[in-house]
Amino acid sequence: EKYMKEAKEKNRESWFLAYIMDTSEEEKAKGKTVEVGRAAFQTPNRRFTVLDAPGHKSYVPNMISGASQADVGVLIISARKGEFETGFERGGQTREHALLAKTLGVDKLILAINKMDDP
Repeated sequence: EKYMKEAKEKNRESWFLAYIMDTSEEEKAKGKTVEVGRAAFQTPNRRFTVLDAPGHKSYVPNMISGASQADVGVLIISARKGEFETGFERGGQTREHALLAKTLGVDKLILAINKMDDP
């Protein structure tokens, strides 16, 4: 509820889940992850650390910093027409992030598709 309220106050209601990991005012104002966010939880048998690394091309060094610490990666891919195709072209962000993750030792990469309801 705290994140929903804050996002609503900033006229960014659909971004409320991003506010969980994007804690700086710069990130909230831009609507982009800039720094690597960290959260941890554990089960009786395992400890987990979630790293939220930026995907924007301006912050690739920060993405590398996050990916270099990962055992498993989740790559969020936009399904919007044009964005999806551009991401896989030579020099596209999706393609670059997948290659960087593999190069940094991330052997398991989960692909999640968002914005599927956008025309």
